[in-house]
Amino acid sequence: MPRIEKLATDNLTVATFSNLSIKDDAASKTAGRPIYNDVPVCTLKFSANKQTVGVFPAHEIFRWHDDPESGERTPLTYALAFPDQYRAFMNGEAQFASGTPLSELPFITQGKRLELKAINIHTAEALAVIDGNALKMLGLGGRALKEQAQAYLDTAAGTADVTAIAAENADLKARLAALEARISGAPAGETMAIPAAAAAADDQSPFFIMEPEDIRNWLVETTGKTPAEGLNHPALVKLADQVNAALAAKASGLDRPLDDLSDDELREHIKAKSGKAPAHNAGRASLLARAAELGNLAAA
Repeated sequence: MPRIEKLATDNLTVATFSNLSIKDDAASKTAGRPIYNDVPVCTLKFSANKQTVGVFPAHEIFRWHDDPESGERTPLTYALAFPDQYRAFMNGEAQFASGTPLSELPFITQGKRLELKAINIHTAEALAVIDGNALKMLGLGGRALKEQAQAYLDTAAGTADVTAIAAENADLKARLAALEARISGAPAGETMAIPAAAAAADDQSPFFIMEPEDIRNWLVETTGKTPAEGLNHPALVKLADQVNAALAAKASGLDRPLDDLSDDELREHIKAKSGKAPAHNAGRASLLARAAELGNLAAA
């Protein structure tokens, strides 16, 4: 089933699941004794609204979901709309409101947390979206709390983005360090081809993650010639790929550069050298890099 996006109103809804015992009149009459069936139900309460409580069969339709990609409209049951709580119910675990607990908000006192929970506000997300008459129930300073909660969530989202970018940068630096270590570790007077593990993606050159100056240095060390001035990064990557393929071909004992081989020839060569055929969906860059790696192993 496609991923279900939460609606803003879901943050104002507190859902809990339980079993409701319902008497089965027909079965009771047949058995001559009371027979009850346990039916999973969803109890809905709403933030800043103590009067409204709804109890619904867990597998009845709660709302309709429109898939943004296919445009298909599918029914969404209560169990599907609140999957974390339903999963906890089925596993016999405690059920918690989905979101950031109020205990994570440093600007809210313990007394204020208890006040908020008493009116069914359990998360930062619920506090951030509350409005209208419900907001008035928070009393003096309620709007300031709402704005602080929204600011907290915005800051947390920004921190998550920064963390993800930092992780990507660290990964790129690690790959570059591995490339430099492999190149500097080659025997004197000999340059090894860049291995397949350095490639960032199946159809991406292993030189793609290197800076232009680093590619130039590698080409000078490998060929003894300085690349022409004015070559941009894509041109340097292409030139380095060609030199890399020639190195691998030489190490593999081929009579022509790897880059001149067709994909089928590369597959046959890899199979002959490693005893294992490459993945059927491997791209050309991946095939070239694997062949280059095998050439390094043969020369080692």
